[in-house]
Amino acid sequence: MKSTMSFSKITNVLGSFFQRFHTIIFFMIVSTGLFVAILMLLSVISLSSSTTSSYKQSINGSFDEATIQRIEQRSSGESAAGDRLSPFVE
Repeated sequence: MKSTMSFSKITNVLGSFFQRFHTIIFFMIVSTGLFVAILMLLSVISLSSSTTSSYKQSINGSFDEATIQRIEQRSSGESAAGDRLSPFVE
């Protein structure tokens, strides 16, 4: 007895396999795709958080001396003649 492999026999076997397990194969492919997408997003998030911490620089800024004096006056309770009072303060 000779066993011959024919093209029609292989296609019949593969066809019956996919007909039986097509839903499982579909969900496995979708699950794998979602897993890969989540891993890629996590790598992007970790990359962006690591670059922000490495680029922390001090910002050189200075206040105007007049602004500093006005803040000190307001904290001491004195107000100038033209200053407006905040309506939200009791």
